Formats: sequence, structure tokens, C-alpha cells
Amino acid sequence: MIGVLTGDIVDSTKMSPADHQATIEMFKYSIQYFTQHFAASGEIYRGDSVQISFKQPQYAMKSAVLLKMFLLQSKETSKPIVVTLALGLGEASVLGATPGVSQGSAFIYSGRGLDNASRGDLTLHAESSQLQEKLGLATKFLNHLLSSLTRKQAKVLYYYVLLNYPTHQKLADRLQTSQQNVTKHLSRIGASLVEEYLLFFEQQIIQGNG
Repeated sequence: MIGVLTGDIVDSTKMSPADHQATIEMFKYSIQYFTQHFAASGEIYRGDSVQISFKQPQYAMKSAVLLKMFLLQSKETSKPIVVTLALGLGEASVLGATPGVSQGSAFIYSGRGLDNASRGDLTLHAESSQLQEKLGLATKFLNHLLSSLTRKQAKVLYYYVLLNYPTHQKLADRLQTSQQNVTKHLSRIGASLVEEYLLFFEQQIIQGNG
């Protein structure tokens, strides 16, 4: 089993050239990070879309959250960047150097999922009905939570996940703010629930891939 994450920028045609270029650079940075840390491979296509495949699919949803929060919190653009993401879990009949030359059910589920997703949503589409049953509803709750975050909250959650759920003091030091401020934001975000979900996701994928 592999994971395939496909995404589109919302309202990309309405973006200024500077915002569009900054978003593409963020896509490139994210692909590079996921490649280095999660053995992924990815590419940008059509000028406003991205597709990333994960040979270690347990890290695909964590990457999806990181990508969504990275774009939302960035100050490189004049306004927050919203992206629609669909994660497909399935097999790869052909796994090339990039997703564009790969084939398999994971790619089909991810692509179809993106076509049917509401703008700005994060959705999950698993070939295994058992995995879909275990993770589908929880993913809908995750999407609802992420869709309501402000730019500042997205930044706090981004670094909380990026740094593998550090103590509030360590996160405060990274963000150069007070522990009380970080605790307040994490509580309002529901960050502990995001952490529980991502750890549960990893566990279920490892068990299903074992």
C-alpha cells in the first residue's frame, strides 16, 4: 500500500502573480521536505496543482496537515492560501520516479477524490473498506477543525505537528512567545485531538501494511 496526496489551490486564477509564484515555491519546499523526511516523491502540474506519493503511507496524512497549515499560515502571500487535498490509499501497479509516470489504485482514488471534494477540504479515500471505515469519519472531523483555523492558529498547529508535538514551552521558544499564549492557542485549536488522530492514523496504516 502507498499513499497519494493530490491538491489544488483554491481560486488560483484570482491570485496575483506574486502570490501565485510564492505558493508554487511553497509547494516545491514542501515536496523537498517530504522527500527528505518521509521518502516521498512529488511534482507540480497544471501550474496550480500538486501530487505527492508516499511509499511509507503512514506519514501521508501528517504531510497533508503540514502542507495545508504551511500554506494557510505563510506571510509570503497577501492572504492565506487555501488548498483542496485528497489522500488516496491503495496499491501502485507502476511506481515511477514521479507520480506523473506512476499508476495504480492509490492514484485513481486520490484523483477522483479531489474531483469530488468541496473546495478547501481535506478528504480520505481508501481502497480498503476496513481502513475507510476506521478513518473516514475521524478525517471528516479533522477537516472540519482545520477549516475553521485563523492564520495565527494555523502557524501554531503547523509547528506543533512539524516538531512532533513538543512541550508547550519548547513550542513557545520556537515561536518566540509565552507558554501561556501557546497553551491558549493549542487548546482552542484542539491540537491534542489532531495529535491523537495523526498517531491513530499512523498506527492503523502500519497495521494494515504489515
